Amino acid sequence: MTSSELKIRQLRHESDTWKRNLEFMMQENVNLKTRLAEVLQAISSDDDILNAAEQYQNEFIREDEAIHLLRRDIAKLDNLLVREPYEDGRLIRDVLNQRKKLSQEIRDTVAEFNKLKFDFNNYLGEVL
Repeated sequence: MTSSELKIRQLRHESDTWKRNLEFMMQENVNLKTRLAEVLQAISSDDDILNAAEQYQNEFIREDEAIHLLRRDIAKLDNLLVREPYEDGRLIRDVLNQRKKLSQEIRDTVAEFNKLKFDFNNYLGEVL
């Protein structure tokens, strides 16, 4: 197996890992929204809680959108990987540049999501 083939194989593996991580984040986000709805049913009379709940709901929606965009970008990268990019030096550079950008975006999105999840759980611990 050539160095280019190994590189492509690694990129495909990394793409699959990203997709699994994003799938987990989507499921976690659904769980957070469900928990928010449960809490609102139990204590929906407090305006401060309603305002905070609306802010968290908006954050959860933004996370859904970010995940959707990342999944779309990963699919684009996957399409490039199918085109035998190691045969064209320019294409492999484009793939590697896209991979670097996506990797950073995913890292940032995961960090933001984990912070949101932590903050939300702390908030619920304080108001319940």
